[in-house]
Amino acid sequence: MRITLKQLTIFEAVARSGQVARAAEMVNLSAPATSMALAELEKQLDARLFERVGNRLSLNSQGSLLLPLATEALQKFDQIEHLFSSPEAEYSGTLNVSASSTIGNFMLAKSAVAFCQQYTQAQVDLDIDNTQAVIKSVLEFRSEIGFIEGQCLDSRIKVEAWHKDRLLVFCHPAHPLAGQHVTPQALRGQPWVMREEGSGTRDYFINAANALDMQPVEKFVFRTPDAIKQAVKQGAGLAVLSELTLEKEVSRKELAIIEVEGLFLERQFYRIHHKSRKSTPLCDRFVGFCTTLLNVEPV
Repeated sequence: MRITLKQLTIFEAVARSGQVARAAEMVNLSAPATSMALAELEKQLDARLFERVGNRLSLNSQGSLLLPLATEALQKFDQIEHLFSSPEAEYSGTLNVSASSTIGNFMLAKSAVAFCQQYTQAQVDLDIDNTQAVIKSVLEFRSEIGFIEGQCLDSRIKVEAWHKDRLLVFCHPAHPLAGQHVTPQALRGQPWVMREEGSGTRDYFINAANALDMQPVEKFVFRTPDAIKQAVKQGAGLAVLSELTLEKEVSRKELAIIEVEGLFLERQFYRIHHKSRKSTPLCDRFVGFCTTLLNVEPV
């Protein structure tokens, strides 16, 4: 049985008007076409829906049973059409986003809130983890878009430069090297508080440090910038994090910066998505919104 919306529309028009000719005018069809569609509906249901009383058609018990169901179905269809034809439709629904730690905590969290305040029918589900976890989420189609601090070499992923960031070496304010400009050799043998394996911050720093033969000694490993900053405040060693995460503590003199000769830690942030997945209008609008809100420099 294949009842169509056209048949239900004609049935409801006949039920409301009581005449095939008037119903035909209401649905913009010829009277024969309207009569044929109604007859086909009755055939498919194997039931008469109307009784003729004079020159009018009146619903019988079967037709009275169908009318509220038909009306409800047509209203639902109208709601679907309205939802997807309205200007807000493209920016409705849930957008799944993954971001590595620095980007997620210090850039996209506030962006997601501001975006949903402006686009009230949208929901941004932001998952914050390390770079490798973000890449995996995009590969497995759990996230439509990802933002990472490290490299992605998977051929299934499209990688686009998105923003730039600077890493800073820092320490406890009472550390002998606090506020100093030193050579890489001055840091050899110093204990470090590091991010975990898979972190873009960790990978970028270690590559740069190895190029200068700094030989950093890993003393502690933590997954979050807050845990690393707390460890450094307790004198656990040196650390390196994005300047985005250090602004408050440095201004309060709770942490101090060490400038290392030749260690220029400006890194690229990247936006990634699966090559086989077409970006939705909601995703495109979110990216544009973040670019404006965060004053992301064009690449």
